[in-house]
Amino acid sequence: MDIFIGPLAALLAALFWACATLLYSRAGSYLNAAQLNLVKGFVAVPLLALFALLSGELLAFDGSAAAWLLLASGVIGITLGDTLYFGALRRIGPWYAMLFEYLAPPFAALIAWWWLQEAMTLRELGAALVVLVGIFVIISERSPEPRAQQLSLSGMAAGVGAALCQALGLVMAFEALASFAVSPLQAALVRLTAGTLALTAALLLLKPKIIGQTKAALRHTSIPWLLVAIIMGTLLAIWLQQTAIAYLHPGLAQTLLATAPLWLIPIQWLRGEPPSLRSISGALVAAAGITLLFWR
Repeated sequence: MDIFIGPLAALLAALFWACATLLYSRAGSYLNAAQLNLVKGFVAVPLLALFALLSGELLAFDGSAAAWLLLASGVIGITLGDTLYFGALRRIGPWYAMLFEYLAPPFAALIAWWWLQEAMTLRELGAALVVLVGIFVIISERSPEPRAQQLSLSGMAAGVGAALCQALGLVMAFEALASFAVSPLQAALVRLTAGTLALTAALLLLKPKIIGQTKAALRHTSIPWLLVAIIMGTLLAIWLQQTAIAYLHPGLAQTLLATAPLWLIPIQWLRGEPPSLRSISGALVAAAGITLLFWR
C-alpha cells in the first residue's frame, strides 16, 4: 500500500492547489502578491501548529544541518516561490500561471540529478513525460477565463521564477527528509513557519507600513473565500506535498503536483463551461501517464 501513498498525496495536493488558485485570483484581488503570501502564512501556520499539537507532533528544532536545510527550503519555496506565483497569478491569470508550473517538474528532476545524483527510473521518466505532454496539451489551449489577462513579460518572468523556486525548495526538502526524523506534518509546519517569518522580516524591513496596508486591503477582501483558499492551498496542499516527497523522487513528485491544470477541467465543467476536445484529449494522455505510475 505504501507505493500508492506518495502518488495519491501528490494528486490530491494538485486538486487542492487548483481550487485554491481560482479562489486566490478572485478573493485576493485587493492584496498584492507579498501581502497575499503574508496573510496565507499568518492564517496557516497557527492552524498547522494546532494540528501538530493535537496529534502530538510538535517538533523541537535540533539545530542539525538537515533541519537548517528544511528551514531554507521553506524560505526558497514559500517566501520566494509562492510570492512569485501570486505575482504571476495577478499579472497573467490562473490559467497561464499554471502553464508555467509545467516547468517545475523538469527543474526538479535536473536539480535532483545534479545535487543528489539521483536519477529517475526509465519507467518513472517515461510516465512523467506522458503526464507532462497531457498537461501541456490542456493548458496550451487558449484560456477559458472570459477576461483572461494577456501574457506580460513580468508575469512570465514571475511564473518561471516561481517554478524554479518551488522545484529547488522541493529538492532541498527531499534531501532534508532523507536524514531528518520528521513527519510530513512537522515538515510542512517547519517550512511554512520559516517561509512566513522570512517574508515578514523582509517586508517589515523594506516596507514598514505593510501590516497596516494589508489590514486596510483585507477590508475589501472576501474573507470567507480567502480562508477556504488558504486551508485548501496551504494547510492541506503543503501537508500532502510533504507526504508526496517523503515517498517519491523529487522530479516524479513535482510532476504529479503539476497536474493542477488537469483538475481545472471538471472544475470548469461544473461552472457551466464544458471542456474542448483538445482539453479532453490532453486529460486522457495525462491520465494514461498517471496510470503508468501506479501500474506494478
